[in-house]
Amino acid sequence: MVDQYLTAFYGRELEDENAGWEFVYSINNTPHNDREFCLHNHNDLYEIYLFLEGELEFHIEGSIYRAHPNDIFIARPNEMHHNFFLSSSRYRRIVVFVPVKFFRQNRCEELESFLLRRSLGADCQIPAAIAERELVPLLLKINRYLQEGALRIAKCVLFEFLYQLNQIKEPLAEPVVEDQRIRDVLLWLNDHLTERVTLDGLADAFFLNKYHLCRVFRSVTGMSINQYLNYKRLLARSLHQNGQTLLEASVNAGFNSYAHFYRMHKKVFGTGPREESVRHAAAPPRR
Repeated sequence: MVDQYLTAFYGRELEDENAGWEFVYSINNTPHNDREFCLHNHNDLYEIYLFLEGELEFHIEGSIYRAHPNDIFIARPNEMHHNFFLSSSRYRRIVVFVPVKFFRQNRCEELESFLLRRSLGADCQIPAAIAERELVPLLLKINRYLQEGALRIAKCVLFEFLYQLNQIKEPLAEPVVEDQRIRDVLLWLNDHLTERVTLDGLADAFFLNKYHLCRVFRSVTGMSINQYLNYKRLLARSLHQNGQTLLEASVNAGFNSYAHFYRMHKKVFGTGPREESVRHAAAPPRR
């Protein structure tokens, strides 16, 4: 659990509260590989994560990156990711969450290009040698301004940070991949979320024994193939929030029926999708 929040900020935008950005600087004195750091994704947020202290790997869509102090990690909406701690030594990080809507609302769509121009689970780690030149000092500056209450100045520095992200020309860090075949399976699954997928068909397509495929897939992702597919298909929540009916959203997200979507939504999130829609509409901004 988080032992200390040095900074915790949520920036509400007057035009659209869902486009507010978040900044969190936290410390875990004895982190563990528990539910707090389990595999997850964000439907409509970019996660920009500065690793400051600890011993861990960053796992994202079958790619594994070893973290070093002042490395920066990037996760796009719907990229499954989590930290895997190699020890319980003290863990410090800064995380910035930037909604997809932020760029359009602030008329700075060009600043989103760095976050978009990569394939699933690739080019997620900006090594410290690059990050320390401009990016890390800017994040620390944002932290200071937020603590001083200079919120508008902090937001201006966020724009500068995003601009500097887009100036990176050097190759980024390569992941350590446990099994390239599982990586290929993950990429294929993400391209076929709306299709019927069977274990036998998947094993045949990749020339793998289905039992070996299941075992290795779980070891790399922390989920079974069905769990992974169902979690990814629950992006139907965001489709519904963008104007589709729940029935349209569940079909377009790859569920074979609304009943299947309902059961999985209830299992993963603890509520039915209609309850979630009402709660989402009535809930105050996240803090």
